[in-house]
Amino acid sequence: MSRKLLSILLCAGIVLTACSSNKSQTGSSLEQLKKKGEIVVATTGTYPPYSFHDADGLTGFDIDISNEVGKRIGLQVKFAEVEFAGMFSGLDGGRFDTIPQLSITEERKKKYDFSDPYQFSNLTLIVLEENKDINGFKDLKGKKTNGLAESVQGALALKYGATLVPENGDSVELLRSKRVDALIYNNLYFLDLRKKRPDLKIKVVDQSSEIETAAFLFGKGKEDTVQAVNQALKAMHEDGTYAKISTKYFGKDISEGVKL
Repeated sequence: MSRKLLSILLCAGIVLTACSSNKSQTGSSLEQLKKKGEIVVATTGTYPPYSFHDADGLTGFDIDISNEVGKRIGLQVKFAEVEFAGMFSGLDGGRFDTIPQLSITEERKKKYDFSDPYQFSNLTLIVLEENKDINGFKDLKGKKTNGLAESVQGALALKYGATLVPENGDSVELLRSKRVDALIYNNLYFLDLRKKRPDLKIKVVDQSSEIETAAFLFGKGKEDTVQAVNQALKAMHEDGTYAKISTKYFGKDISEGVKL
């Protein structure tokens, strides 16, 4: 064997040994989380009934689901409150470990991995009862609605020619004060509004035919963590915990979606 070939093989062996050693030191994504003892979940804290503040602090459907998942996989859940526009860069930068309540899209799947969906819904167009001009998504051209271009709601509004108005606080107040002509949220949001604020004079005028699925989003390479989350979600469905949490916030079990 030539001295040059021997040198190449030795170098390759060193690289492989270093990689193996590094992998054993860092461990899998779930092992790293368990060593840290917590999983950091990004949330806005301004999106009832999913994530919002009441007299006792941060609460909501996603908060309860996240806490239950964390408990079942043996991790303390820590929430990082951040505006939606900064969530993906924050996840990419390692500021948090997952983002809940995100619609599963083909574009997002190119860069990220998702858990199994834990919510099924339809995008819903909401207007004031007095509104006679908007009877469906097709009537949004030239109108104002809530949302950001990065969200599925915003993308749908832009598709029909609407102008987006970023939310800053209570989106319902945007509608009531007529700073927007309509709101686009999923139908579960409307169920929550109808339950908590029966005085609101609002109505649903259209719903998307596509079922929107929401899940926990992770960076690539977190397969074992995603699998653990999936197992926790499955167990929550089987033992009735999921139904209990969804009934708390929506008045019914939403595991298979609700058509208004």
